[in-house]
Amino acid sequence: MTTPQQEPAGPHATRDRLIDAISAHGPITARQLAERFELTSAAVRRHLALLEADGVIEEHEVPVAHRGRGRPSKTFVLSKAAHDKLPGGYDELAVLAVAELARRGGEDAVARLAARRIADWESALSAEVERREAAGERITRSRRIELLAELLTERGYATTVRPLHVPLPTAGGRPGEIPRTLVTAQLCHGRCPVLDVAADHPELCEAESELISRIIGAPVQRLATLAQGAHVCTTHIPLTEGRTS
Repeated sequence: MTTPQQEPAGPHATRDRLIDAISAHGPITARQLAERFELTSAAVRRHLALLEADGVIEEHEVPVAHRGRGRPSKTFVLSKAAHDKLPGGYDELAVLAVAELARRGGEDAVARLAARRIADWESALSAEVERREAAGERITRSRRIELLAELLTERGYATTVRPLHVPLPTAGGRPGEIPRTLVTAQLCHGRCPVLDVAADHPELCEAESELISRIIGAPVQRLATLAQGAHVCTTHIPLTEGRTS
């Protein structure tokens, strides 16, 4: 059993690691962060308190419908102010340029630009899939989503995959019958490299969703976006219908 450590990398490096983890995996609890980095709970809580006081992170409100009995654990996400300060890979000139493009060419022109910006996602993922299949790896839809998440993280999205199993209602089920479940996944972006532009031009988000659907080979649904004020961009992806044991 690994013994929790006290800040082996120094306080500033530790906070940077916590910020990265909260960005990619939030909402996340102090306990989960402590386990992820093998730190003491006290050390993590101290850093979280400082980050919260500085406005870097904020407590995530759990919807009432999802709360269980007792007091829920505090979970944290990156704050809106922190998202605004993240390097986005573009400057004010790009924001003005897209606004001018929209003024001159309308929504269709912005939509074409949005599609062009991410066009290489598909070819890059296809090349990675071909490389892995040539090495003998079987690429399922779930694995393709994981590889897409890795690609998007490299592009600055801090993307994670969160699998979900949704119970399906049964009509007149027999005793002992194995219940059916819908296996789905949520592709979550903890960061957005074009956040400021997307806030005014949702065509960028729509282009991403359309391309993700084509890459995965299934219809997807964008449930929330950072541009709309959510703590993470969430894309719902259906996988397969299965049975639980």
